[in-house]
Parts: sequence; structure tokens; C-alpha cells
Amino acid sequence: MPKHFLVALIMGIGMGMHALPVQSQEDILRTPDTAQNRLFLADTLGALHYLTVACSGRMDQSWRGRMAEMMQLEPLSAYERDDLVAAFNHGYRQEKRYFRRCTPRTVSQINAQKRLKAEQGQFLSTALADPYLH
Repeated sequence: MPKHFLVALIMGIGMGMHALPVQSQEDILRTPDTAQNRLFLADTLGALHYLTVACSGRMDQSWRGRMAEMMQLEPLSAYERDDLVAAFNHGYRQEKRYFRRCTPRTVSQINAQKRLKAEQGQFLSTALADPYLH
């Protein structure tokens, strides 16, 4: 069987993308948490997307791009894709409720929330990539 490559979303302060060699899809043992972790990661990416565009403007689509890339990593059913999009949109709307605008008074709170969400994203990305790394 041909070897596949997985692009793991490793987020944090550097928030880089790394291509990792992996086993064939059939050889990977997945935990029951995989689907839930993908949803949590999609929610986190949606939150990061809102927090970024709130202060940087709509031209910055980096987090939406990471979401699109995450959805291309594995074959997903239409139902799974819809759930991931809904989770992304939920994360976006949640942050929009808390931070209506980026102002001089809210910018430090928004940056703190971005750091928290980036840490959550890094944890979830590592959990999702783990079966491919062993």
C-alpha cells in the first residue's frame, strides 16, 4: 500500500504547519475521541478566525485557511464536513458575542483569548496527530 502524508496542524505562538510521514490509513488505530477532537479543533479555529479578523480585518483569512486544510487531511462524509463547518461557525459566533469590536480597551483581552485558543488548538492538534506519529 502506498504511504500517505498528513499535514498536522500544530498551533501555538509560532503556529507552523509541518508535513509528517504517516502509516497507511488502515494501519492507524484511532481513539473514540478523534471525531470529538476534530469538532473541538474546528470550534477553536473558528474562534481564532473571529479574534483575528476583529482586530486585523477581513483580509486575514489564515485561520479559515487552516480549517479548509484540516478538512482536506482525511476523507470525511458530508455529515462530518457539515458538523465541522457548524463547529467552526459556532466558535466564530461565540467570540463575536464576547468581543463586538477590537478597541484599545479590548485589544489586550482579545490577545489573551487568542493565546488561550492557540494553546487549546495546539493540544487538540497534537492529540489528533498522535496516532500517525507512532
